[in-house]
Amino acid sequence: MNAASAPATLNKSRMTIILVFLTCALPIVAAFYLYFFNKPDGTNNYGTILDPQVNVSTEVFKNINGDDFTMNQVADKWVLIQVINSECDAVCQNTMYFQRQARATKGKEQGRIERVVFVTDDGPLETLLLRQFPDVHFVRASESQLKSWLPLEQGIVGSKGSADIGTVRDHVFVADPLGHVMMRFPPNNTLQFDKFRKDVSRLLWASNIG
Repeated sequence: MNAASAPATLNKSRMTIILVFLTCALPIVAAFYLYFFNKPDGTNNYGTILDPQVNVSTEVFKNINGDDFTMNQVADKWVLIQVINSECDAVCQNTMYFQRQARATKGKEQGRIERVVFVTDDGPLETLLLRQFPDVHFVRASESQLKSWLPLEQGIVGSKGSADIGTVRDHVFVADPLGHVMMRFPPNNTLQFDKFRKDVSRLLWASNIG
């Protein structure tokens, strides 16, 4: 090696070392940035996971026929819970339709899902509504009876969904087969069916119970 080529060789070696260093360091720098400055919420779900989970009510309610109903009647199932008043408007009916379709897409597994709709007043439900959703448990309950176990602000993991909280009538809740309310979906008037359906599918796929 002559004197003229020595600096060039040295510079090339330094560049190689620098490139190797950058290759190793960039993932660490990127991870550091993502963790401290662009930290994800750690979930892929559409609905908000609730923590701590809340046990479903043990209270004895009345269904719209006047018969006793308890959440124990849908034990060991995944339960989609909606709260309405007797004048179920377009958003209300659309939300019920989403639940029916999400269940129907599960084919042979749809028996793992139950739907309970709590009606918060004493008004009659339209006959057409009852005919459209014959497999739904329609149950009478006051809003005060539901607030204690259908979580709104309390128990939310992180801050996901906290800006969209309304009343218990504005969300679909999910109870797991062990009797815990564990998820709350975004407001019914913004509910996106594909994302809703995917969350329901994930719950069934991830669990051997129910």
